[in-house]
Amino acid sequence: MKMTVTILVPVFGVEKYIGECAESLFRQNYTEIEYIFCNDCTPDGSIGALSEVIERYPNRKEHVRILHNETNKGVGYTRNHLVSEVKTDYFLFVDSDDVLPPNAVSALVNKMHETDTDIVDGAYAIYKDGNAGKKVKPSHDDPSKYLDKVLCQNMILPRIWGRLYKASVLQMVKDLFIEGIDYAEDICATSRLACVTSRSWTDEVVYYYRTDNINSYTRNITKKNILSYFNAMAVVLSFYHQRKGHLPMSLEIGVLNAFRECGRARIDIRKADEIIGYIPEHFMAQFLYWLFHRKSKAVLIFADYLYRLVRAI
Repeated sequence: MKMTVTILVPVFGVEKYIGECAESLFRQNYTEIEYIFCNDCTPDGSIGALSEVIERYPNRKEHVRILHNETNKGVGYTRNHLVSEVKTDYFLFVDSDDVLPPNAVSALVNKMHETDTDIVDGAYAIYKDGNAGKKVKPSHDDPSKYLDKVLCQNMILPRIWGRLYKASVLQMVKDLFIEGIDYAEDICATSRLACVTSRSWTDEVVYYYRTDNINSYTRNITKKNILSYFNAMAVVLSFYHQRKGHLPMSLEIGVLNAFRECGRARIDIRKADEIIGYIPEHFMAQFLYWLFHRKSKAVLIFADYLYRLVRAI
């Protein structure tokens, strides 16, 4: 049987959760699935727990591969390693502490066949203590408005999971994931994909997003993570300069968010300038950029208020 969908799963520090995750993947009612897990030198028993589940699903076992990084490389490298192995028509990402409902893949594939878009975006539900809760629908915005929301940041969750991708998107953005960008790798990927791909959606829940993992990467924000975020924004800026020759105002709003983070993370704003290499183009962006570089607490409070006002508009 020819596999048509690849599920890509990075593995690190998820011994407590990966069994439930793998069970949900192998129980999909869609049959033509290849599974690729990548062990980023996890220090716990994650791979052993995964292997136990695999043995209980002999009908899936022959379609499972486990890759191993030689050293701990981080999620950017690991995701890139995974996508480099895609040989099927479609692929999707699942984080190894999350769960899929049984009809997830079939719902996404059916919508892909119906719409023939590059990406199908599904609804997801918050998952906590073994229960699915609040449902979050995907954006129904037209392509232009959707792109603006993605670039602005903090308006649409920049998730790479809960979506089905055509394998051809990997040629549209060839460096979708980059070694060293381990935090905000999702922003780096989605901000560029939104510019060059077509998208459709289904309001059917296709993903359970876990919120009770206290060791989740996104819940432990460090200075290293913020610097990774700056590098992600530098990649996005370069992409839009090369494609368009200018910056959309929505992207400038997104980039300015990085400068807001300097104060919160107590990072010298000159570090953001050094890494991102941002030169504001629109007048309001220039004014906000100037305000964020002031040292007065009162000015920075005003800058944050004005920023949020402009972003909302």
